[in-house]
Amino acid sequence: MAIYGLVAHPAGHSQSPAMQNTMMSQRQIASYYHTFDVAPENLAAAVTGLRVLMAGGFNVSTPYKSEIITYLDELTPLAQRLHAVNTVKNINGHLVGTSTDGDGFWQSINPNQPHENVVILGTGGAARAVIATAQQYGVRRLTAFNRPHGNWSQRETEVAYLSRGIGQLADLSDNRSLTSALQQADLLINATTVGMNDARTLLTEYQIGLLPQYALVVDMIYRNQETGLLKAANKRNLLTQNGLPMLVGQGALSFEFWFNQSADRQLMARAIEGKII
Repeated sequence: MAIYGLVAHPAGHSQSPAMQNTMMSQRQIASYYHTFDVAPENLAAAVTGLRVLMAGGFNVSTPYKSEIITYLDELTPLAQRLHAVNTVKNINGHLVGTSTDGDGFWQSINPNQPHENVVILGTGGAARAVIATAQQYGVRRLTAFNRPHGNWSQRETEVAYLSRGIGQLADLSDNRSLTSALQQADLLINATTVGMNDARTLLTEYQIGLLPQYALVVDMIYRNQETGLLKAANKRNLLTQNGLPMLVGQGALSFEFWFNQSADRQLMARAIEGKII
């Protein structure tokens, strides 16, 4: 029985075992998916151990998506651009890293839903993955809003590079820029953790009301299934989506990367529904 798993710290809250073990069982694959809560000082030893055990592959989450690269043999072009990995495949002892976060997000969006003009809140790892894959899913203009910080110019360059020139970075406190972007957006994405454990939002109800009526509001948070942002959007009768479809989407793409066969996303979603806390 081949071993698969998640390398993260902490790892206990992950829903990946439920998704992946259900999918493996349904496809009659003789494998099992574990969580590996790895302390930072043990990351090298953990990867060595997974090699020795001939693990078929593993996911990587916070805080190791960039640090893991040191221990891999090859990266896909997307992982190279992002300098981040969330999925590793072991091909006869050769560890290949890729990222399924961005594609997992975009494939979770109804393709009939307009998404040419996108506003994204945040520029962290999840946001970067979405930005790097946006153009291939039909996005024509993307504005990432963030609070000012010390490496602003570097982050500005990264957004332009990752988006292949269709994206720009803007100051969240610049009301004029934010108002203009929201009025033209057909997709608003919260890629921050604001609202995960409380009702806080980065936008006021007035600002959310600036969105066109056909806009979709997506909050990547899934542990709080209706965040303050989604509640405010629902009050405006806007379409909303939480982070669960993205979670399933990236997991399904990991499964497909490992096993070269299609994943049943509905089955994987059912495997974790009701388990989100």
